[in-house]
This record gives sequence, C-alpha cells and structure tokens, in this order.
Amino acid sequence: MEVKTKSYFKAKELAIIGIFATLTAVMAQIAIPIPFTPVHFSFGMVGVYMTAILLKPKHAVFTQVCYLLLGAVGLPVFGNFRGGIGALLGPTGGYLITYPIMAWIVSMALNSKFSRQLERIHGKIWIFIKAGVSMFIAHFILYMGGTAWLSVSTNISFQAALALAVYPFVLMDLLKIAFCLAAVVPFRSHMLSLNVLLLDD
Repeated sequence: MEVKTKSYFKAKELAIIGIFATLTAVMAQIAIPIPFTPVHFSFGMVGVYMTAILLKPKHAVFTQVCYLLLGAVGLPVFGNFRGGIGALLGPTGGYLITYPIMAWIVSMALNSKFSRQLERIHGKIWIFIKAGVSMFIAHFILYMGGTAWLSVSTNISFQAALALAVYPFVLMDLLKIAFCLAAVVPFRSHMLSLNVLLLDD
C-alpha cells in the first residue's frame, strides 16, 4: 500500500525560502569594517527585515535558519564572505543567531493571520505602526543577544561591549529601519495588491 506524506513546504515555498536566503547573503556582503570594533557595519539585517516584511512567519524563520546553516557548513554567506561554524561562535556570532528571532517578530507583527485581519480593519497607517514597532523590538533583541555573546566571547564587560558594538551603529541602524519603512513596506502593499505574496494559508 502506498503511503502519501505531506511535505511541510511546497516546491514554490522552498524556492522562495532559497531566494530570500540568497538575498540575505547578498545584503550581508555590503559590510564595512570599523577599526575599533570586531562588528562590521552591515546591511545583512536589511535582508532579514525584507524577508520578514514580505514572507509569512514560518517562511521568514526558515529563510534565516537556512541562511545560518549555509554559513555554518562553510559557504561564504556572512559579511565579508565569511563562513564556517567559527563565524557563528566568534565575537559577532550572537548577532547572527538572532536573525531568525528578528524575522519571526517582524513577520508575526505584519503577516500572521490575526495581524492581517487587523490590517484590513485599520488600514495603511496601522501597517506602518506595526512594522516600525516590531523592527525596533527586533533590533533590541539583536543588540542584547549579540552584545551578550560579544561580552562573553571576548571577556569584556557588557557595558564595554555596548560601546564597541551598539552605540556607534545606532544612527545607521535607525536609517536602515527608516529605509525598510519607506521602501519595503510600500512594496509589500503593492505585491499584495497583485496577489503575488504567499501570506494566506
């Protein structure tokens, strides 16, 4: 007797996950070394937010897990074409590990079933509020998780780690969030109007 099993992801979903994992890897290569800190100025998190804004939660999370796995096995997908488990265990690994959590927070705020229902009721302003608040929360998780690991892995105080890896980047990170609000969120609305996003189960 033939037993049929249902795949967790369809081929189209797997293709989208692969595309957005690649997008994150490409964005991560826009990375500028900063002389006084091991943390680079990187656009990788823009890739994370694009994933979260445009995909539903399970796709967004699996995209970032896939990205981390690709890097863990040695593919040069992290900033400055780094790869390998050492990159995840190194000083900046804590920031990378938060990517799936960040993607889940933002995607749940925008693309969960309940959130989509509220969106239909409250309109466009509600979308921007949800996107902005969720990205600020996600960024706080990035800062706390990444800084805690930087502190432990380099044997410096948490306050010193903040001075190295958070304070110099706050302004540029705010600009990244502003870019996502100004460009990616409206693009999401346009894609929804064309019915090309896989947001509905």
